[in-house]
Amino acid sequence: MFKDDNKKIARFALKSPENMVRVGTFVLTTIQAGLATTQAQMHDIDEHGAASKYLWGNKRDGFLYLQEHKQVIFAAIKAAVKANDPIGAIDVLTNVPNLGIVKAAFVAQLVGLDVACIDSHNCDRLGLSRSALKFSKKVKPELKRKKIADYVKFTQDTGGSEYWWNTWCEYVAGNRANKRLDTAEKVSKYHVDAVMQLA
Repeated sequence: MFKDDNKKIARFALKSPENMVRVGTFVLTTIQAGLATTQAQMHDIDEHGAASKYLWGNKRDGFLYLQEHKQVIFAAIKAAVKANDPIGAIDVLTNVPNLGIVKAAFVAQLVGLDVACIDSHNCDRLGLSRSALKFSKKVKPELKRKKIADYVKFTQDTGGSEYWWNTWCEYVAGNRANKRLDTAEKVSKYHVDAVMQLA
């Protein structure tokens, strides 16, 4: 699953700033929403842009920030991928409103870096508090980098990007929010469909 689906998204994301915005937007749609809802959300955002009903709260700010800074973000993420630097990628992505360390790491994972999204499902699996991996965006830059480095090391030491992708897909398949996505393979492929549906 990971080797096929994650790689397709990574190749897509690294082709253009606009594609990178789509990946970032997709991640914003996953915040406090079931994966199976994201394709409809992406369609609505494609149709209505920042006026989409799905860009509520800080999601709209995040979307607008991605649009406004897409060239800089794209260049920074391409450089981070070339340098195999998930810490640098997450550091840049956490500047996007509504992308904390976990969702910034999800974007970094989707562009092919060895890091993972330890979301609420994965926190439950690990027995961690859902707030354990969050940090204030007001922390000093050196502390922020240290927290990101610790997070990246944790995800790599506990299996890495491929492990977390595949086991997350298995864990959520067929759950209450993903009844139609009843196999890990369907869950994994759905990421590709949601991101690239109009590409």
